[in-house]
Amino acid sequence: MGENGRSADGKNLHQIVCVRCNSKILPPDMGTFVLCEMELTSFEKDKAGETDKVTEFYRVEDMFHFDNLGFTNTVNNIKYLSCADCDLGPIGYHDLNSKLSFVALSRVKFVQ
Repeated sequence: MGENGRSADGKNLHQIVCVRCNSKILPPDMGTFVLCEMELTSFEKDKAGETDKVTEFYRVEDMFHFDNLGFTNTVNNIKYLSCADCDLGPIGYHDLNSKLSFVALSRVKFVQ
């Protein structure tokens, strides 16, 4: 097992699930770890309306690799990702220009 649940080539080794309802979001080996910066609105009640700078993501090449995921309306060529079952989000974003999705590691959990 690699560092932080990643394989040597940066792939997620574990199922990614929603932190609230445990709904499956992304199967193992479908995301590649990347460092990039994105401001995401906080989904914590005590930080409502604030944004968090998020830098660690799993990049997903094809939106059909997801198990269960919701997408928001488009804002500046970005669709924000949410849990399809409980609507918790944003848990990442989808870039309409590159057609790539990014799941924030800090906004999901991992199960074996």
